Amino acid sequence: MKIKMQILISALVVICNLLSPHIVSGGNYCEVPDNGTGTITLPPIGCDFTSPDEVFMIIDGLPPGTTIELEGTLMDFVCCGDTCSNCSLALGSGECEMAGGTLGGHGHCFDATLDLIVTGTGDLEGFSRHLAVEVFCEVHTGPRNPGDPVQSFQSQVYRLQGELFGDLDFCTFRISGGTDLGLPSPGQTVLTELPSGDFNVDSFFDITYQIEFEGCPGSPLDGYAGTTTATIRMETGFLPECAPKSDGSGCEPVQCPQEDVCQPKCVRYNPISSQTTVIECDCGPLNNCQAEVPDPDPLACLQGDNGSGTVTLPPMGCDYISPDEVFMIIDGLPPGTTIEMEGILMDYICCGDTCSNCSLALGSGECEMAGGTLGGNGHCFDATLDLTVTGTGDLAGFSRHLAVPVFCEVHTGPRTPGDPVQSFQSQLYRLQGELFGDPDFCEFRISGGNDLGLPSPGQTVLTELPSGDFNVDSFFDITYQIEFEGCPGSPLDGYDGTTEDTIRMETGRFTPVLPDCVGGCDTCEFCFKTITENQDGTTDVCCECLPDADFNDDGIVDLLDFAVFAKQWLSTRP
Repeated sequence: MKIKMQILISALVVICNLLSPHIVSGGNYCEVPDNGTGTITLPPIGCDFTSPDEVFMIIDGLPPGTTIELEGTLMDFVCCGDTCSNCSLALGSGECEMAGGTLGGHGHCFDATLDLIVTGTGDLEGFSRHLAVEVFCEVHTGPRNPGDPVQSFQSQVYRLQGELFGDLDFCTFRISGGTDLGLPSPGQTVLTELPSGDFNVDSFFDITYQIEFEGCPGSPLDGYAGTTTATIRMETGFLPECAPKSDGSGCEPVQCPQEDVCQPKCVRYNPISSQTTVIECDCGPLNNCQAEVPDPDPLACLQGDNGSGTVTLPPMGCDYISPDEVFMIIDGLPPGTTIEMEGILMDYICCGDTCSNCSLALGSGECEMAGGTLGGNGHCFDATLDLTVTGTGDLAGFSRHLAVPVFCEVHTGPRTPGDPVQSFQSQLYRLQGELFGDPDFCEFRISGGNDLGLPSPGQTVLTELPSGDFNVDSFFDITYQIEFEGCPGSPLDGYDGTTEDTIRMETGRFTPVLPDCVGGCDTCEFCFKTITENQDGTTDVCCECLPDADFNDDGIVDLLDFAVFAKQWLSTRP
């Protein structure tokens, strides 16, 4: 029974593959249409020849240790036909290719541009130019069989010649190459037919070239002249690999075959920092099954190591918020009426010896020093308490935005720098802030903290991440007091009072959520997720399209599935 089931599944997969379009994926890609004879005309118009790993060089005629490096792109091919200079072939007007040449296949003559990014080294450090050298090219290729899905044949740069005129730095710049000039330049070309009927061109030449140059008077090259002979591999069809970006934030935006895009296949999730990084990418149709890269958790709070195996507090750039509570004004308002204020403590500034009311002897611009009431450190800083104000009851419809400047002093307990997890008591020792000149609040004063008889205990946990940074998870249960008085003519006219309450303010809290697979697949495929738990506590999630043998979606692979897809397959036949 097991063998029969395996045969059934294999048959279903074969049928599925017949129904699904073939997707070409992977590296080198230069697409050229069929010329009507089951092959293509060369050169591949629109495809540049580059050298990803090498550069043209000028060495001879320069001081020891000095070179001129020229990053080259052979581009903009033009079929010059019977007007081509130095072509050994009897091409017609506007033609690029004809039977002939030295390899028993075809010969090709065309004009092109050799685009050069020029950089000096050694004594010419800082010299840079962009040159566009017009060149003539003659290429010979070996026999091929038009109509074959893969056509592989020898290629050879038979002649390459180009020269600059009227340049300010190079009074002479002449480049030549090719077998006919005694500079062997063999190569290979592979044409692969694509599902669209076009061909992928994968071609290279190992070009032996000669560059003659002479510098112009008054230029950085003045007095230099020489002739350098070397070899460089030029190729087309080469593309950067579909791979993750160096920071793991996504995939490199490389060109993929057809209309495919480079998308995340596998991601690594760190539950401690709530960070997701891309570790593998693949080419596929846009919005195809892929690994999710969620936005960074807005509640995460990451801080760099201050050099001593811990962080300096407060955590700069990390806001303290209260997701579940609001500041309140109740006293002095009619029954059933309140003023609710959604608060964010933000924009910390280390005020050092200029901090108002700081009990610590901080130096200029400092935020933190040993001391305080908890046996660890003390911290003084200015901040902004950002408040989104909403009225209820008789004040329904009243809304404001307030930015209250506040002074804060925080005391923290002892910690052990260097520990991967550092957990310690925290306490808001003093918080004081006041508004001046507001049109609605003629008085608005907020205070809190143990020193003012308003207990505000808390806890802070620093967790070291693989990057060496720390996640800061911190909260304070702040007992606060708000004194207010409304201004004449405002909606608050005649109201005043003092409200005391408690609110939890926190930063760095997040809920770990494992990334998922998103996107769809072709007919007969499903988006398959693989989850791998790593020893360091991270989790890898990989997503890919695999053949789906359960064609009638009943959760069972059986003869009914075969019948369903046999019927679908037969319906596609002529």
